[in-house]
Amino acid sequence: MTRTVKNVIALLIGVCCLSGVSGASERMRPMFSPVVVNMKLINAPRVKAGAANSGSHGRLNLVNKRWCVIEIDYTPRYDYEKNSGKRSKDNGYWLEDVVCGIQVVVKDSLGSSSYQPMGAALFSTKTEFWSIALDGKIHRQYMYIAPQLIERGMPARRGDGRGVKVAVPSDFVICVTFFHKKWGVLGQGFYGLKSRTQGAEFRKLLKTVPSNSTFHGSILSRANSPWNVNDIDSYDLEKPAFIPAPLNDAAIEKAAIEAQEAEKAAVEAANKRSSKKSKRTRK
Repeated sequence: MTRTVKNVIALLIGVCCLSGVSGASERMRPMFSPVVVNMKLINAPRVKAGAANSGSHGRLNLVNKRWCVIEIDYTPRYDYEKNSGKRSKDNGYWLEDVVCGIQVVVKDSLGSSSYQPMGAALFSTKTEFWSIALDGKIHRQYMYIAPQLIERGMPARRGDGRGVKVAVPSDFVICVTFFHKKWGVLGQGFYGLKSRTQGAEFRKLLKTVPSNSTFHGSILSRANSPWNVNDIDSYDLEKPAFIPAPLNDAAIEKAAIEAQEAEKAAVEAANKRSSKKSKRTRK
């Protein structure tokens, strides 16, 4: 076999190997699309009968009495489309440490035109999950904004001829982003925007929110809401806001050895004192 033929074969093998690696990486890329975002304003479940604090004392005088409930549907899967067009049928694949970031802008619809809305307040938070199955099925997550914060975020409680402003769904613009430290943005969805350039439109709206009306961490996850015990096994498991550091086995072993040495030293010291006392007694 000539050297030229050998070089051609080696080149073809290299190209095939590179193609295989590239195709595998494309097939293995996780995606969380589509991300569909909806919201509604509803009253929280209340328990009054027989409660020790039932009654009217301490009740807040709120105009906006309903919670903002944000419903997020997403489909975690592998992206096969670029390589072979086949759909994911795999089960048992999981992705750890997915972060869901959410931003909600309350529009100042009283002080701006419908063509150029202004932001009155920004509510935001992020939720990290333990592990999410890439099963190609629809998953659902809920996030909540309390009525007290909605009351604070509405356009300065100005009168519109009928009294103070009461929140309606069209006052809210929402952006939900799923992110992973290795894979980057996995999926993104919007509510309240109809243009094809929703991302650019939302970023433009963010710039109009006053700095003193930005509240990070104000959106509650399901675990911290009045709905926290409802059908909890049907949702991806959230990480708590604070996770204690893991046990350090080396530090524990070192502390145990030091404790043993200290105890041994204390026993030896006590024996020496007892021995000296015995000698003085004999004299």
